Amino acid sequence: MQSQTPDPTQRQWFIQVDGQAYGPFDDRTLWQYMNEGRVSAQSLISQAPNTGYRLVSADPSLMGWLAQVPNKAPASPEPKPEAKAAFTVFMIMGEIRSGRGMEFMQTLQSLGPTQRLGSTVWLLKAQTTVQTLRDILSQPLSADDRLFVLDSFANETAWFNLSPEMDTQIANLWDIPSA
Repeated sequence: MQSQTPDPTQRQWFIQVDGQAYGPFDDRTLWQYMNEGRVSAQSLISQAPNTGYRLVSADPSLMGWLAQVPNKAPASPEPKPEAKAAFTVFMIMGEIRSGRGMEFMQTLQSLGPTQRLGSTVWLLKAQTTVQTLRDILSQPLSADDRLFVLDSFANETAWFNLSPEMDTQIANLWDIPSA
């Protein structure tokens, strides 16, 4: 059975990620986001930008759309566990100025359990390396955005789009001789 794209209407949708509203999007765009894996049953949606957000799973018609989405890999690449990589907790600091916050949050949340600590800081439990995590999280980012990742167990760092001076300062700070 071939899936059908929902008929476009005059409805508009807003998607809330981490308290931030994105939109408006028409039905066709929402359908596209579902196909790309950017909107799931756990996504918060509303038809007004400031109120009435609910899970997509609470809307039977939208769940019908999700049921039509072909099973395929998510739009965001997922880390492949490296040989003998153990779970670790990462601290992620991201300044997302480009308007790609929704894509960044969808990518982050697809990687494992997350906890927001502030407007630009999250914890993530995942089975990967700090470099792989940086590479995955930097995919939706642009030159206006900055990212810093700390593997709290291995005491390793990786970053994206920081200045050359900051690169040197971070490297110097993390060069701690062992006792």
